[in-house]
Amino acid sequence: MASQDGRLLIIHFGELWLRGKNRRSYIQALKRDISERIGSGFTLVDDYDRLIIKSLEGGNIDLITEPIRRTFGISAYEIARSTIPDLKSITRTSISMLKASGAMSVKINSHRSFKGFKFNSIDIIKSVAAAASKAGIEPSLEGHDTELFISVKEKEAFVYIGRMKGSGGLPAGTSGKCVVLMSGGIDSPVAAWYAMKRGLYPVYVHVHGFPSASEVRSSKIPKIIDVLSGFSKSHKLYLVPSHVFQLAAMKSRRYELVLMKAFMLRLAEKIAVLEGAGAIVTGESLGQVASQTLPNIAAEQHGIKLPILRPLIGMDKQEITDIARRIGTYGESIMPYKDVCSINARNPVTNSNLTEFNRIAKEIGLQGIVSRSVKAAEIEYSDRESDR
Repeated sequence: MASQDGRLLIIHFGELWLRGKNRRSYIQALKRDISERIGSGFTLVDDYDRLIIKSLEGGNIDLITEPIRRTFGISAYEIARSTIPDLKSITRTSISMLKASGAMSVKINSHRSFKGFKFNSIDIIKSVAAAASKAGIEPSLEGHDTELFISVKEKEAFVYIGRMKGSGGLPAGTSGKCVVLMSGGIDSPVAAWYAMKRGLYPVYVHVHGFPSASEVRSSKIPKIIDVLSGFSKSHKLYLVPSHVFQLAAMKSRRYELVLMKAFMLRLAEKIAVLEGAGAIVTGESLGQVASQTLPNIAAEQHGIKLPILRPLIGMDKQEITDIARRIGTYGESIMPYKDVCSINARNPVTNSNLTEFNRIAKEIGLQGIVSRSVKAAEIEYSDRESDR
């Protein structure tokens, strides 16, 4: 049944409807994610090309709008009122909602999916328009401040004002797992968000410069991941000490930045094999810093077999910052932190020579450094991941 005030939440899933033979599995994954988020106080109903959430025991629909906004796979949603599918009830509910919204002028839209009634969509629009005029609200196709939508089915009608934009993308986990190289900066959380938006579960890898992982646990890193977990809760976090690498790379100052990134990519690949992840995700933007020039990127990823996804590769810093603000990671990302990615190398190489890079990597024993670092890693789980 609907909540006591007749309100419910209508969910649209956009591109999932175009998935052909795989449509059902994507929608089922979306339903599982929604069900986990809304809990036992609500019921989720299939309605052809949309989903409807109705509350049980008079539950409050307002409490679930934020979790729904953060759910990947949802293109749009609206809070609607349910009413009896007859002209009088539809008109009465419409005017009540318009008055509550403070509307001065309104565009009225109507769709009647069930054709068995004596009235049609034009009749609905005329009835509501006449009642709106009497209530001092001007019906208008142009220049209106409010848009009213009416959807009529066989056993009920839905009335709502406006539509909220969802997070879009694909439901959590439908594209598999990825390893996200997570720094303490602005970029990598945004890259993680984009990866999750395309259906990837994140396994985070953070390389730190502290004597123990306990200092990371009390830092901003878990807080950033907590924000991201609002979009895709399942995660595992590897906390990897950097001292093994840093001791070995001390004599390679010009190549230290490139070697550090190469170390991280190989570290991510090794963890990806352990986790069954199919890709590595980084927050790189082409040319933003010395390690992100094209020759350096080529050297760093040389020999890596897994796909490396760089969602931010064509963005500038302001674009990335704007997205970080929008998804909620910016505030924590700018807090002070001892980040190993901010090495102050003197005169760092920006045009790596692959032969020279390979020579230095072999000289310092890069593969052995990676193996020892993975063994020294400590792992943190989210609640959902630990239940898997």
